[in-house]
Amino acid sequence: MKTSSLTSALALATVVIVLSSCGAKNKKSPSKDFEDHHTPEVALDWQGHYYGLLPCADCEGIATELSLKDDLTYVLTRVWKKKGTAASDTLKGKFTWQGNHIKLEGMEDYSSPATFKVEENRVRQLDMDGNEITSPLAAHYVLSKMGNPQIEDQRWQVVELNGKPVNGTPETHYLIFHSKERRLEAKMNCNVLSKSYRITDQFKITIGQGISTMMACPDPLEAEFNKALDMADNIAVGDGTMTINKARMAPLVSLKLVE
Repeated sequence: MKTSSLTSALALATVVIVLSSCGAKNKKSPSKDFEDHHTPEVALDWQGHYYGLLPCADCEGIATELSLKDDLTYVLTRVWKKKGTAASDTLKGKFTWQGNHIKLEGMEDYSSPATFKVEENRVRQLDMDGNEITSPLAAHYVLSKMGNPQIEDQRWQVVELNGKPVNGTPETHYLIFHSKERRLEAKMNCNVLSKSYRITDQFKITIGQGISTMMACPDPLEAEFNKALDMADNIAVGDGTMTINKARMAPLVSLKLVE
C-alpha cells in the first residue's frame, strides 16, 4: 500500500515538472517580441500647418510656413522680409521620417536646412548636418503648429464690443474661423466680412486684410468691429466663451459659443 502511494506521488510530481518545463519553453520573452510603437510618427498629431519667423543674416527674418500632410508630402513657403521689399518662394515635395526627424526631399539645390525635429505642436529646424542648433538664437528656429480646434469651425455670437453689450442673434452678429481655408467669416448686422487669419501657439492670432459685401450699414458697429480685429493679437477661450484681445488690455470682443 505504501509502495503504491509512493509510486503515485512520484508520477504526479513528474507530470507537474514536465508541464512546468513546457510552460517555461512556450513562454515568450517580452523583451524580444515587444515592439515600441511610441514614435513621433504614431504618437504625435503632426499633420497640419506650422509657422514661425526664422533668423536671417541679412534681413529682418524669414516668415516660414510648413504644411505636412498625411500622404507624406509637404509645402514650404518662405518670405524674406526686408525693409520695403520681400522675396519669397514655395517648395513642394515628399518627406521621409528618420526617427523623430523629418527630411524634406528636393531641398538639395537651395543651400538651406532640410531636416526638422518633430515635437509636441511644433517642429524645430536643424542645421545643415541635421544637428540641433545650440546658439543663443536656438529658440527662434521653431515653427509652431497653427490653429486651435477649441474655437475653429464653430459659430460664435458677438455679445460685447469694446466693453459694450451687443444686442443681436447668432445669425446677425457672429464670427466663424474656417480652419481649412484659414479664413474668418463675420457679420455685425450688416455686411458679411471675410478675412485671413493665423493662429499660432494656440492663442496668438494675426488677422489680415479681407473683403466684404458693400451694404450701407445703419450703425457704426461694423467699423468698430473691423478696427478691433485689426488690433487683436491674442485670444482666450473657456467654458463656452471667447475673447479677442490686444496684449493684456480689456477684451476687444467678447463672444459666446452657439450650441
